[in-house]
Amino acid sequence: MNRKSRSERWRRISSFALVTFAVFSLIVAWVAMQLSSQFYMADLHTRSQATLSVQAAGLEKYLDKYRLLPPLLARRSDIVQILANDGHQRGQNVAKVIAGMSGAQEVWFQKSDGRIVASNLIGDASMAEQGMSSYADALRAAQQGRLGRQLVLSRSGGPASYVFIAPVRQGDQDYGFIAVRVSLEGVEQSWALSKDRLVAVDQNGIVVATNQPSWRGERLVASQTMRRGRTSSKGNGVIERRWSDMDFQLVRLGPPLNKSNFQMIEQDLPVLNWEVVLFADTAQVRQQSVWAALVALLLCVVGSGMFWIAGERRRRLLERIRQDKVYAARLEERVHARTCELSNMNALLAQEVKEREAAEKELQQAQAGLVQSAKLATLGEMSAAISHEFNQPLGAIRTHSENAQVLIETGKTERALKSLGKIVAMVERMAAISHVLKGFTRKAGSDLVPVKVSAVVDEVLMMTGPRCKQIGVCATVVQDDKSIEVLAGQVRLAQVLMNLMSNALDAMGEQDDPRIQISVMRTKQQVTIRFEDNGPGIPEDVAAHIFDPFFTTKDVGEGLGLGLSIAYKIIEDLDGQLRYERSALGGACFVIVLNDAFAVAGDLEKEDS
Repeated sequence: MNRKSRSERWRRISSFALVTFAVFSLIVAWVAMQLSSQFYMADLHTRSQATLSVQAAGLEKYLDKYRLLPPLLARRSDIVQILANDGHQRGQNVAKVIAGMSGAQEVWFQKSDGRIVASNLIGDASMAEQGMSSYADALRAAQQGRLGRQLVLSRSGGPASYVFIAPVRQGDQDYGFIAVRVSLEGVEQSWALSKDRLVAVDQNGIVVATNQPSWRGERLVASQTMRRGRTSSKGNGVIERRWSDMDFQLVRLGPPLNKSNFQMIEQDLPVLNWEVVLFADTAQVRQQSVWAALVALLLCVVGSGMFWIAGERRRRLLERIRQDKVYAARLEERVHARTCELSNMNALLAQEVKEREAAEKELQQAQAGLVQSAKLATLGEMSAAISHEFNQPLGAIRTHSENAQVLIETGKTERALKSLGKIVAMVERMAAISHVLKGFTRKAGSDLVPVKVSAVVDEVLMMTGPRCKQIGVCATVVQDDKSIEVLAGQVRLAQVLMNLMSNALDAMGEQDDPRIQISVMRTKQQVTIRFEDNGPGIPEDVAAHIFDPFFTTKDVGEGLGLGLSIAYKIIEDLDGQLRYERSALGGACFVIVLNDAFAVAGDLEKEDS
């Protein structure tokens, strides 16, 4: 019974809260729409006012540029001579030059009696030849000694023109007038780049310049009547209706722009006695206001929903609290049991971590052993050839020593000394081979030091020379600068090159004309070592896996597949790169890129300074 009464009470409270939230959300949405509309209208007014100031200033500067032109030209002696002598041909040429250099639409010279002497335009294109009625006011002002200026509307609906007329006098003698006509088409073209509608109207309210061609010659407002605080227009005009809203002047334009309201901003041009008007479309303001209202409504709905969910959760929580008291003890027992299990699992995980760390150390030691074993295996492969290489000098030493003994007994000392010199050379060669082998078997350090590439290459060629002779391989070295040094380790770099050399010799066992080419070059701050051969190469499907451990293309028992993997790891430790390419010789090409020791040392000196 109590549970049923609580449920009924909760339903009544929920219904009342739902109605309250709905009313509150509508009020908030309406207020948000009004405030956002006022904000966006103010922002639109600010942006439009700035645009209007720029465009109005552009119109004034455009006409002001030509205002000073007729008075300055009237002082020129050649123009006085043209009017004095009725020089039609010369005047036409001068008018064309002035119009071309100034950008004026028309320039003409006119006698005091109204006769046209010359103009840069002829026929219907010339206003001067169409009669003085279109610029009579400007001519009248010029006859009085002032600068005449007059707006001339186009009869064909084209852009309007502005005429400046100045008297041409020399002393007390009056020779006539010079007139300059400027088209307002340039102003309209610059206004066409603006998304807002712009018009310039004269003192009679006639549109003289606009970026809407259909408005030319129209009145801004034909006739106005007042009705309930609003101004409406009758007859043909750009503006159909005008009213004020939130300190902003709004208008409704004629078709086809009558589907939206426009904000009207005006600016006077006192010098021209004109007024420039900008019409900014408020459709975006209305859209933004609607969006603001929708966002506010959505936030209210979300907030109401969250509040509703919170209340519902609280109610359910209270119900659950009553039920959870029964299961509290049981849950505590389960938590305790689970905690014990987790503790045991943590102990097992800790033990497993220790075992994995120990296994990792053993793996590193095994890798180091494999590297050394690989080097010793390589030495084993070379032992037969090297023993042959040692046997030859030993045999030669024995022969030369016996000869030297005989020569000394017979008193031929000079020839005995030559034999002894040859014995010394043989011993030095055997010592060099032994020194290289001893350094190759030594474990490599981890420090990066400058290493001369040519010395390492010579060591590798010396160790693999006997095998090259057995197979008949022609090994060449291309290196213009023998002083190139890289940041590496002597033993580690020699091991990499030795591995690449051994692989190349294995691959070219059955090649008719086996060749190996080692190229060393410096590029910017790095040194590139290219190791190429003319063997069978590596297939594309295999090339992607050649640096993987235990991957080999040799037969079982001929290799473990660790050589290139170890070489790749060594070059990576040397902060370099090792990659495979197809050789221009037709076989495989391994490219080693290491840091140039000289360039790195220069950078360090710059940083220290």
